Order: sequence, then C-alpha cells, then structure tokens
Amino acid sequence: MAMAAAMVVATIASPGAESSGLQVSPIGLIVSAKAPADALWLTNTGAETIHAQVRVFRWTQADGKDFLEPSRDLVVSPPMVTIAPGDRQMVRVIRQVAPPEGAEAAYRVLVDELPVDGAKKEGLQFVLRYSIPVFLSPRGDPTVKATLQATWDASSPGGTLHVRNTGTGHAQVADIVRQDARGERTVLRQGLVGYALPGSAMQWALPVAPDGGSVRARINGDPTESTLVVDPGSR
Repeated sequence: MAMAAAMVVATIASPGAESSGLQVSPIGLIVSAKAPADALWLTNTGAETIHAQVRVFRWTQADGKDFLEPSRDLVVSPPMVTIAPGDRQMVRVIRQVAPPEGAEAAYRVLVDELPVDGAKKEGLQFVLRYSIPVFLSPRGDPTVKATLQATWDASSPGGTLHVRNTGTGHAQVADIVRQDARGERTVLRQGLVGYALPGSAMQWALPVAPDGGSVRARINGDPTESTLVVDPGSR
C-alpha cells in the first residue's frame, strides 16, 4: 500500500541562513504482525554535524482532528542520534505489544533536529521535524482496506468535507477535485490533504463549495480517483 510523504516542519532555531541536511527514509512504515521491528534511516546531507531526537506517539482521531499521545507500544533505538556530515544512522522502531486485532493501529514517529548552541552559530538556523506515519498490521497480516463514507456540509464558507473510514486500513486522502456533469474539473485541494484512520472520521474545509457534479480524490496513492460525494451542491 502506498505511503504518503511524512509531514515536515521547519522552524528557525537561532539568529547567515543555514538549511538543514537532515533526511529521513522511508517516509512511512507498515510493520508486519510477524516482524518485531522495522528501521528508519536518518541521513546528514549537509556540511555540519546533526543532533536529533526520535520519539513515538500513538495516533488517534476524534472530532475531525488528529491527536498524538506519548506511547511505549513502540520504542526507538537509539532515541538520540549524532550524525556526521555525509553519514547516516539507522533507528530501529521496535514493537512491544501484540499485533492489533482486526484493523491497523496507527502511530507517528517524530524526528526532531536539535538546534546548535546559538553561541556557536551565527545567523538563522533552520531545524526540521519529520512526522513519520507508522501502521501496525493486524494479527495474521490480513489484507486491510479503507472503506470510506463521505458527506458534504455547506453550512460553513466554502464548505466542509466529512470522511468516515469504516474499514480496516488507513486512507491517505490527496488531490481533491470537483468534476461537473460535463467532465470539467476544478481543483479544491492539491497534494496531501490528510488521513482517515480505521474506525475514525475526519473533516477538511475546502476553499470553494462544489456546485453539483461530484467530489473526487486519490486514496492511498492510487492513480485512479475515487468518488467521495455525488452532487454535493444538493446537500
């Protein structure tokens, strides 16, 4: 199943502008029920030594929002890394709980670059946070699938797309478009929009309210679009 790019957040850590050389791969993990662990690779493509912290959070969704809570279901080793220029470091993501029953369990691994002491570094220093989605496969490694039910709420400006996932696997939602009866398309949200986890519902505001036609999106990187809502203008 295709994985979405990890969320990356850049912040200014201290007062000539320096960009970080921290890279993380892969951009997502699906840990088999048979596997006790998997691995992330942290690479330093820059000219300065990088220090980073790695943490694990349980990932849930409620009221259309994402929530992260510190968890020991997974542990990372090592949790603190120092990477010389041109070098890389493997970080093991180790499962400490039994595989979930029936549906995926979702986590995020946060990789935070630690800022260099301001006394040693002049100018603006940009540090990165990577948020890597990690999914634990259910017991027995069955094929999992997202099953989506979507509705359109026109009560807010532009409108809100509500998506509920009643399936056993996550849904990565991207490239939301409106397609009218003549086949003409209007891009509503481009790129990654978000995830709907199994047994959860999410909502996303759109800048323009669709007027009839259908609302479509790419799910889990599938090149074929899926229809989420038919004739939202009538709702």
